[in-house]
Amino acid sequence: MESLRDPAARAAIVARVTTLGPKSRRLWGRMNIGQMLCHVADQLRMALRDIPTSRPAGPLRLAPIRYLLIHVLPWPRGRARAPAEAFTTSATDWEADKTKVVELIERFGRASDADLAPTNPVFGRLTGHDWGVLSYRHLDHHLRQFGG
Repeated sequence: MESLRDPAARAAIVARVTTLGPKSRRLWGRMNIGQMLCHVADQLRMALRDIPTSRPAGPLRLAPIRYLLIHVLPWPRGRARAPAEAFTTSATDWEADKTKVVELIERFGRASDADLAPTNPVFGRLTGHDWGVLSYRHLDHHLRQFGG
């Protein structure tokens, strides 16, 4: 499974982000392109401890379910469970928002395990490897949502 902690996978994701434009149209879901950029940025900020998160709750935090959802099963299109913390930033300037996502991706790639949050509000306790796979899959999912 690809990981955002892998330099080649990270470079591929950054290249895909840079292909997006303010008029990119969604193929599914409710967010517009600006909201999506802010959402993926917020997820990275949660991983990097910039956004405090609530306590993990619910069945997705249980180890077997967490593993399957992060590492194995395909992600559904459309409305999925996402914590409120992943929707804290509002879109402002297209280029600035896109640049911020790229900066956060690169910062995530440089982060040590100790720099990453020990838990996620949906999936509970995560290792650095889990965060890398989750973050890659999250970005990949939303980039595909907008044809990127």
